[in-house]
This record gives sequence, C-alpha cells and structure tokens, in this order.
Amino acid sequence: MIGLLVGCTMTFEISPRKVSFKKSSSKEASFPKKKKDSKIINQSKSISFSVKDSKKGELHYIETNGEASLKAIDSKGEVVFDGPINSENQLSKVPTVMFNWLNEVKREMSK
Repeated sequence: MIGLLVGCTMTFEISPRKVSFKKSSSKEASFPKKKKDSKIINQSKSISFSVKDSKKGELHYIETNGEASLKAIDSKGEVVFDGPINSENQLSKVPTVMFNWLNEVKREMSK
C-alpha cells in the first residue's frame, strides 16, 4: 500500500496600519563571565512610548530603571519641554496641558 502525504501551507498577510500610539517594554539581563561559584545578574527595565495628536502635539516618554524623561512638542512643532521628570521641581517645568495629557495617557495604558 502506498500512502500519499499532502502538505498544506497557510499564509496570512496583514496590511500595515498607521499607528500613532506606541508602547514598548523590555527587560534585559546580562551574565558576566563566571568567577568560580559566584553569579551576578544585572537587570534593567525600560518603558517608552510616543503619542501623537494633530491638535495636541507629541509626547515622547522614556523610563529606564526608574528614571523618566519626557520630550513634549506642541501642535505647531515647537519643543515645549525636553528633560527629566523625576522630581516635583522637574515636573513643575512641564507645561500644564502636556502634563495633564501625559497623566491621561498613563491612565489609559494602565487599564
């Protein structure tokens, strides 16, 4: 008896979409060379996202190991803030509209 095997391949193609909201998160671990019985593990956590709105402008947020920075661009394309946002003093320099928008985006992401 001769058996006939038939192969089947399915291909799915998804057309590209324009997305104006990006979020990425990564954890990296590095293992240096072993020294006898010791093991050292270094981990870093990074979160970043960019949000664009034709009426509000752009937010570019980066957080690495608990240190955050923000670049805010208004709807005219002018950079209105670019720097760290780790203390109350630093946060107070972010324009109120951009600060409120950042908090709104963070709330949406945590849902």
